[in-house]
Amino acid sequence: MSVDRLAPGTLAGTLGKIAVPARMRATMLRRSLREHPGPAVAGLAGLLAAAWLIRYALRGDQHTLALLAGAWVLGWIVLPLLLGGGRGRVHPAHLRLEPIGGLPAAIGLLAASAIGIGPAVSLVALAALPVHAARYGPVAVLVTGGGAVLLWLLGLLGSAIALEVVGHAGGPGGALLTGIFTGTAMGVAGSLWAVFPWVSVLLVRAPDEVVRAMVYVPSDWPLSAVVGPPDRGVRMMATLAGIVVLCAAAYIMLVRRVITAGVPFRPRGTTAGPLFRSAKPATPLLGTAAAPVGAGRAQRGRPGWVPAATRAVVDRELRAWMRHPLRLQYLAFAVVYGALLAGLPLLSDVDLLLPWAGPLAVLGAAAMSAGLIGLDGTALWLPLTTPGGERAEARGRALAWLVLVTPIGVLLSAAGVVLAPDVDPLAALSTLPALLGAGATVPVWVSLLRVRPAVDPRHPTSADNPTDIVNVLVATGGGLLAAAPVIALLVWGPPGVAPLLPLVGLLCGAAAWWGGSWLADDRLAQRGTEVLAAAGQRSRPLETVIPLKLDAEWYRENRATAWALGLLMVGWIPVIPQGVLALAFGLDDGWIVAGHLDGGARTAVGLGMVALGVAMLLAGLVLWDRRPQPGFPHARPAPGETG
Repeated sequence: MSVDRLAPGTLAGTLGKIAVPARMRATMLRRSLREHPGPAVAGLAGLLAAAWLIRYALRGDQHTLALLAGAWVLGWIVLPLLLGGGRGRVHPAHLRLEPIGGLPAAIGLLAASAIGIGPAVSLVALAALPVHAARYGPVAVLVTGGGAVLLWLLGLLGSAIALEVVGHAGGPGGALLTGIFTGTAMGVAGSLWAVFPWVSVLLVRAPDEVVRAMVYVPSDWPLSAVVGPPDRGVRMMATLAGIVVLCAAAYIMLVRRVITAGVPFRPRGTTAGPLFRSAKPATPLLGTAAAPVGAGRAQRGRPGWVPAATRAVVDRELRAWMRHPLRLQYLAFAVVYGALLAGLPLLSDVDLLLPWAGPLAVLGAAAMSAGLIGLDGTALWLPLTTPGGERAEARGRALAWLVLVTPIGVLLSAAGVVLAPDVDPLAALSTLPALLGAGATVPVWVSLLRVRPAVDPRHPTSADNPTDIVNVLVATGGGLLAAAPVIALLVWGPPGVAPLLPLVGLLCGAAAWWGGSWLADDRLAQRGTEVLAAAGQRSRPLETVIPLKLDAEWYRENRATAWALGLLMVGWIPVIPQGVLALAFGLDDGWIVAGHLDGGARTAVGLGMVALGVAMLLAGLVLWDRRPQPGFPHARPAPGETG
């Protein structure tokens, strides 16, 4: 979008230049809303959370509300880094060829960043601050309203700076931090029953330690400014405004740097390059005259029962696991998630799950490995053009995963046994080999069966996540199926069968390894060219275009898509307000069904609502996956689009 027709130096010309990024962002958002229901569903969930925050502000604790507002702003800054939020934004590099200065470009980019569902929902959520201050009078509402706007600007600037700087500086360190953050968030969410007693105390009244620490948290300053001495309130608001001004100045300097130099700092090189750098000569894939089959054994001291071709794949995969950002992120997520699921119940004096830290981490690592083929792109042609390469590729990937994850599972299990000496660890230790055998091979087969290619394998981001919910469920189901005989014998077996459980777990793991390896070998050998074509796809398939206005004929011809949209948007209502909020936070408003009941009936209805909502969301995902694809005869384009 060019602005060369605008007269430089005039106010109209400057305003026109500033409006260019905003128009670009508005176009991106409009197309995104028409092509995918994800932003609308996320916006609905965000509005529900913002409504609860405003409701809490009416009667809740001041410092707890400030802590929740600060967490919201921090999440606004951090979550786009984890979820690939930079894909639909206008970046300073997009304006390098435009005749626009650093200051107008920064203002225009900030205006563009403010256009979207996330900023709008965040502004609604931060309105909880003036709602809470209404009890102190209209002046307090104005002051806290101004503070809420400053916090909103702080989140807007922080998100823009983080996406531009951290997005270019991503590497192994950033991937580990991302995996730890997401694993912590999911672990806390999965152990909400154990964390809830502590959260409920915080919601009633913030402890004294938290109150003293909140003096240094900017989100507490707008409310503290209206309840304390006037001079202290002026200092707090001035400090908050100063922080916003400093962030704005830093962003302007960053935009100027990118416009002039192309990057915010000196580039560190591509992501994929180091995966294949080594001080040692590359090992041939198969034994040849230059590198006989026994050479690898002499060079590395590896066991001779592993073929040389498989050893080469194992070495390559282990280097990839240690250097590829997304693989590191997945591994860190699995370890932290499994450890927290087993350890957080200690907050409620429950140590029963501690020995299960290893099996839970192994199961999470298997689930997160169910789409790795999509990260390799066209590199898959190497095993397809080598005699016997398909078998070496599948077995090498599985063996590398086993070498990497087994020590993690064993160490976490041993730590759980040491920390919970009174808990019998036999069941957890017996299921561990079964989960390892299935986790090594089943994800390889699943990733070959359902290939989800990355847009750019050389510079992968969280937005290029090749693992979808179906892959995760199948990989997780494979591990649970392998461990099922151990659990069945433990629960329903005769009393004397306990000493046989470790042997049963080893046999189940071996059977799962053999079955998953056979499926992966067969898939790659029989459908190798199909898998290669899917993995090498550089652009995402066309998405179903959704009309923004009512079109009865379109909805009649695209019923699966229409039902999927309805289920994905409505399914959150029984899950969050009717289920989670009623069970965890005691919400008893008139439209909450469980709020009219007591005791076991309340719990049963709440759990039933959660189950109903989850079923609706899963049905919506299945229908969305089966929607008519553009380019097929039965897919009618939306109004205004060409077929």
